Amino acid sequence: MKTLDGFTHKYHAQPRLSATQISEYLSANATKRSSILKDAKYPPTFMLIRYEDAKNALIGHLADGNPSSEVLDRKVIGLKRKAQEEGITDYAKKNCGLCIDAIESFQANEADIDVGKIRFLKPHINYSRLKIAGVNVSVSVDLGTEKIDSKGFTSTGGATLVFSKPGPKGQDRNLPDRCKAITLLVFETLKATAKASETLDPTLCMAIDVFSGVVYRAKGEQRNLYRTVKNSCGEVAAIWPSVDPPANYFGPPILKI
Repeated sequence: MKTLDGFTHKYHAQPRLSATQISEYLSANATKRSSILKDAKYPPTFMLIRYEDAKNALIGHLADGNPSSEVLDRKVIGLKRKAQEEGITDYAKKNCGLCIDAIESFQANEADIDVGKIRFLKPHINYSRLKIAGVNVSVSVDLGTEKIDSKGFTSTGGATLVFSKPGPKGQDRNLPDRCKAITLLVFETLKATAKASETLDPTLCMAIDVFSGVVYRAKGEQRNLYRTVKNSCGEVAAIWPSVDPPANYFGPPILKI
């Protein structure tokens, strides 16, 4: 449905969530789940993407065959200058600060990030959708991964960068479970789009917590987790028609089912 000029919200009649939203939904309470669905069904027409500058910088850094900290240092300097530009909004200025924190946290932990001999590269797909139990799940694959064994055999996978800044009480205790769900969705996405000549290794499908440097990997056998994700998607599909718009909704006419 077209979005007319002046609308402040979009409207998605069919169930659709991002991998991040699904991962949050799995461990959220009823109030949070309601918020996730409302944001997904009636998103703002314009929304500044958090951490976009940091994500782009880290993708370029990790996919570089010979990464240098100087590139990230220059990005931090550029973000500090951007935050001081005349006319910058408070939200954009705050986002610059978040991006700086993310890059500097990553730099502090980079030496301890355990990926073995895995090579990062630009992914052959950046964005794809999975259809799970009636829900379109969008998955962002930020990096391709590749490993060559001693016999020259190549296995592939993919990685997603996860940005979850620790709060005053420390890191979100549900973050590990959320990251595990994301690794599953990365694997399922790549499996659905893999070429016949590719050898996809689930252990090369990962979620990298940028702030802590912890790497979460998919497992070879994840039937229980997939079942949980599928059941949650089925629940979302059933609830979706009854999700009401926010009080300030101004967007396309809402289809009544």
